[in-house]
Amino acid sequence: MLTEKLPELFGLSGNFSLTELGSGHINRTFLVTAADGCRYILQSLNSDIFRSPEKVMENISAAEAALAGCQDIKIPHYLRSGGRNYIRSGDDIWRMYAYCESSGKADLCSAGYAYGSFIRVLSSSGIAPEPVIDGYHDFAAYMKKLSDVCPQGKLPPQISELAELSAEELPTRVIHGDAKLDNIIISSPCTVIDLDTIMTAPAAIDYGDLIRSVCTGGISLAAVRDVTEGFADGLAGMLSAAEVSSLYSGILLVTGELAVRYLTDYYSSERYFRNKTREQCLSRSSGLLRQLEEFKAAETDIRSIISTAFKA
Repeated sequence: MLTEKLPELFGLSGNFSLTELGSGHINRTFLVTAADGCRYILQSLNSDIFRSPEKVMENISAAEAALAGCQDIKIPHYLRSGGRNYIRSGDDIWRMYAYCESSGKADLCSAGYAYGSFIRVLSSSGIAPEPVIDGYHDFAAYMKKLSDVCPQGKLPPQISELAELSAEELPTRVIHGDAKLDNIIISSPCTVIDLDTIMTAPAAIDYGDLIRSVCTGGISLAAVRDVTEGFADGLAGMLSAAEVSSLYSGILLVTGELAVRYLTDYYSSERYFRNKTREQCLSRSSGLLRQLEEFKAAETDIRSIISTAFKA
């Protein structure tokens, strides 16, 4: 079926236009503008990455039900077609939701609060997300993939040092799984988007990813403090002392993991990041390794910020 016809299956009638948005690494995304000015997001799911896309949408449906009536955060409301929150067109899964408007520029404290609240509410709801990407956020699995394709002697030493951290046993929570700043729409309350990777994993994964994403231009302790204070407020005392202690390690693990994934794409013929060339993957990996070293150098300051925010 033609992409231009898909919005009609979600109940959109009359004239509308589609504009492809090209910033995503994984899925194809379109902005749909109706004749009345209302806007929507129409998006496919990359079946090469999400081998069971129906499970992705079931996880999102469960999260939407769990967050119904929540005053602290919002997630998009996915339109329904034939009783489901997606449609299948050929080999592709498509979904559609109303465009989420931002009320202002990035507010790091609010972003931290949104992700902390997301973990708190969903972890308390009893939902059990189905795994949708094999080995996702499994550092040992990513290291194995890299080792299989990386020439002998080319493995960065910083990466090998993280293996011990990845073996740490921690309680698991329901987390977002891709908790970067770009996946928060600042509003009142904030909207958390890109929900494909909802999963069960340590809370340190989301915290680490958010800190990584706000420090891409160099470490700002003020930014780390804002994010951490918001994250702690959103969790409202949910984390154990061991989980709080692990948050700094989460920064290192997620930063190192992403470096490993980009480096694996550089050495592999098949790529996860579909919009990146091999050279771009190498450059991105090198930047992440530099960022990893910056986080290591700032360990004392970051741990102090975490301890103060969580009153540990």
